[in-house]
Amino acid sequence: MNATWMDTTRLFGQAGRVQEDRALATRPGLSFVETSGGKVRVRRDRCPGGPRLLFATDGPNVIEHYDELLGELAGRADVVVFEPPGTGASAPARGFDFTLEALTRACGEVLEEFQPRTLVFPCYLGFVAQALARQRPQLAPRVILPQTPSWRDLGQWSEGVDPRRIVRTPVVGQVLMTLSRRRVAQGWYAASTGDKRFRAPFNAAAGAAFDVGGCFCLASLMQGLARGPAPGRGPLPVPAAVVWGPNDRTHRRTDPAASLQGAEVVRFEGCGHSPDLEAPKRFAEWLLAWHGEDT
Repeated sequence: MNATWMDTTRLFGQAGRVQEDRALATRPGLSFVETSGGKVRVRRDRCPGGPRLLFATDGPNVIEHYDELLGELAGRADVVVFEPPGTGASAPARGFDFTLEALTRACGEVLEEFQPRTLVFPCYLGFVAQALARQRPQLAPRVILPQTPSWRDLGQWSEGVDPRRIVRTPVVGQVLMTLSRRRVAQGWYAASTGDKRFRAPFNAAAGAAFDVGGCFCLASLMQGLARGPAPGRGPLPVPAAVVWGPNDRTHRRTDPAASLQGAEVVRFEGCGHSPDLEAPKRFAEWLLAWHGEDT
């Protein structure tokens, strides 16, 4: 049964709650980009001549979680951060089914808009980056995959975070996430952050997004990814790195070396599920060195 339509209907789904005007007023450089998956909220910090970087947010993380990292990159890189459909203020379009194919199409349209040189796509979005790199390597010439497991390990992760299959049950999961996304986000940060000092600020940023109707369509995402075929395997035709936070308890059984054949694996000791956000200075320095500041 496909119940992802529940999150895309304006009548009672998460898509009908986003207050666009308020969502655009939280930070400078915010706008919306039209995609096949819906209107996607983006923030751009310009730096003419700097490396062009594109970050995707992994819900419940939203653009506001990137303040410190953007501060580290200010004046050194041309940066765009966007919320994929179903995350934050990016309300999913009617009919968007949250499959890997649909996510890849929508994110590819963001790439076409901004023409980055390096993608930083965490967790499940790493599979989107891999699909884009295989299909259209000119759009994704370099990819960084923070906390992206192998497809097999993603399945094990799903069993670990949803052992009773409540979130993955059509209709039930959508209703749960619509009514309880704050509580789910709090539980997520408690389990996934490498240091408990991140929990309060991360929860505050997610809570502020929910205050303006922000989406956290985890049920539709997990159900949509499960309905589609497994993504391609083998090395990518472009340089790739997997950045790993070993203190993420939700991935304690995941082997980052199995994430992507041929990818460099970089461990950020002391970090959890979001090494780019938990260690923004260290990540910025590593990223610019890996990318090459002069390219």
